[in-house]
Amino acid sequence: MPRSWPEAVWERPGRRPDAPRLVLLHGLGADPQDMAGLTPLLDPDETWQVLAPAAPRRPVTIQGGLVMPAWYDILDLAADSPEDAEGIAAMATLLGQWLARGGGSPWVLGGFSQGAALSLYAALHARLPAQAVLAFSGYLPLRHQLPPAAGDSPPIFWGHGTRDSVLPLEFAQIGTTILEEKGYTVERRDYPMAHQVSSTELEDARRFLEHCLRGDTSARVSTRK
Repeated sequence: MPRSWPEAVWERPGRRPDAPRLVLLHGLGADPQDMAGLTPLLDPDETWQVLAPAAPRRPVTIQGGLVMPAWYDILDLAADSPEDAEGIAAMATLLGQWLARGGGSPWVLGGFSQGAALSLYAALHARLPAQAVLAFSGYLPLRHQLPPAAGDSPPIFWGHGTRDSVLPLEFAQIGTTILEEKGYTVERRDYPMAHQVSSTELEDARRFLEHCLRGDTSARVSTRK
């Protein structure tokens, strides 16, 4: 499966050949190694086969047209700025095609920052059949076009920093409010940190994944500061 992705893929096998897949998408300008660094705390028992694909390189408007790894273009980060709807949709389609080649084993989709945003879009707008979504310091893209939850919509873990100056906490508050209004299952946790991932957050996400495997994730929005 990893070789079919057009860019590089970091992979860590699970301890069992039939391990479910955990697909992690890095943030803007980063690479799969950033996601690889999360796995010791996120999945210490190697329950999951972890895959971290690299985003293609493209010019990014908010960075003055600088070419860098990006899942799609970012035009601005203001609350109601225009978004690269075509680029987001195209990348979600490509991601779905890649995941479909991996067979029918269950998988969870997640990521950091822009990778979290694409994960939410792919699972909720494009309806890729994710078992759950992990959103670390992300935002809800194309939120005004979010479809209502369906019976098979995945539960969502959303962790965010209270001191995040890149994607302020307001992004998480707005996103989870809209998700709840549309009927999605959300567990949101706030942490005293900047635009990053903390060990406490990863431990909370690990417990969320364990619940997903047992099928007992419940709908709730909670905060921890």
